[in-house]
Amino acid sequence: MNHKLILFGTMIVTMLPRILPFFMFDAKKLPAWMQDFLAFIPFTVLGALILPGGLSGLAGHPWASGFCLLIAALIAWLHKGILSPIIGAVGTAVLLQLGGLL
Repeated sequence: MNHKLILFGTMIVTMLPRILPFFMFDAKKLPAWMQDFLAFIPFTVLGALILPGGLSGLAGHPWASGFCLLIAALIAWLHKGILSPIIGAVGTAVLLQLGGLL
């Protein structure tokens, strides 16, 4: 089979589910409860991407990884920044390692 035809078909099949909602739905037509529900999807996807990697960040020490993730979440809650939680989690991991707990 022609490789260009396969590539074009794959492009169409991938593109349609991403483009069709823009033509089928208007944000003003959706009910308020649906808009509220859809507002949580970015946070859910981000959590699903970050949590597994966060718990396996320190190989062989899942409790330490969870603790560092908890510190990062606490700092993010208090400071609302991007860099502060990263520095806090890495700093906690370094302190745990220097303290001989890892």
